[in-house]
Amino acid sequence: MIKRFFTTLSLICLALGAYAEAKYMTIEMTNGSLISFLLADNPVITYKSENLVVNNNEKTTYSFEAVKNYHFTESDESGVDDLSANELRIVWVDDETIEVQNAQSNAIIAITAINGVVASETKTDAEGKAKVKIPNKAGVYVITVGKQSFKIIRKK
Repeated sequence: MIKRFFTTLSLICLALGAYAEAKYMTIEMTNGSLISFLLADNPVITYKSENLVVNNNEKTTYSFEAVKNYHFTESDESGVDDLSANELRIVWVDDETIEVQNAQSNAIIAITAINGVVASETKTDAEGKAKVKIPNKAGVYVITVGKQSFKIIRKK
């Protein structure tokens, strides 16, 4: 069995926009259900024993096989979240690869080590998609897609 290389993924988000808009991380399950977490609450994602664990004041655990993908959305706090086909999505293809979806075409995707060294850089295609390999070396990395950044911690 392949050991999960990612043990912790914590999110960095920019300041919330005006007009009562908030940013959410939404987990899409294989059964079609959606679970959203408010980024202002600083949820932390870890992979443990074939499970995706989200610590958001209370521990929530999902079987890795039951998680289809997770992505980031913006919606009005007073309304119901509507997922749009145009919202940025990051889909884990396997332990070493992510796929960015719904980014702007030719958007730069960079993976930068905490010491500032760019480990990988690529551009999205005309449809806003790109597959990116995550470095095998243990460390802290920042994934930047356009103006959004996400921090991951990779332990072996």
